[in-house]
Amino acid sequence: MEKQVVRTSLSEISPLINGCFDDGLDVVLTVTGNSMQPLLEHNRDQVVLRKPEVGKLKKGDVPLYIRRNGQYVLHRIVAVNDGVYTMLGDAQTAVEKGIKPEQIVAVAKGFYRKNRFIDCNGVIYRQWVGLWWRLRRIRPYLLKAHRVAKKISDGKRPQ
Repeated sequence: MEKQVVRTSLSEISPLINGCFDDGLDVVLTVTGNSMQPLLEHNRDQVVLRKPEVGKLKKGDVPLYIRRNGQYVLHRIVAVNDGVYTMLGDAQTAVEKGIKPEQIVAVAKGFYRKNRFIDCNGVIYRQWVGLWWRLRRIRPYLLKAHRVAKKISDGKRPQ
């Protein structure tokens, strides 16, 4: 019997997510997109989301937020100024400024990577985040090397 999959958008299930948060539950979603590589891989890893505590998000946290165009995005907070957030995907170099608290839907509590839970408050995770931030200027080169290594490990020829 083939596994059935229901495809939907976050905007369609947003009321369900909010209902879970209202009931004190966390929500686990599969990551789509490549903006948070190398930590989070498209369609492989899952993020555990919890209800955000208003005014308590800080640099290094990974919120799910809604852009003004309605797109849902999971990126890392790299700065907080007067309650307004600056975001950056781990695989990106251009920051996104001006994210307001009311745009924040949820915040990552942790991740499942290859079925292993990584706690966002863990010491090793926080050290990794700090290192990755310091390496932001050479990220494009590191990410290219990561993609080549992934292709080699998948048995594909790099181009």
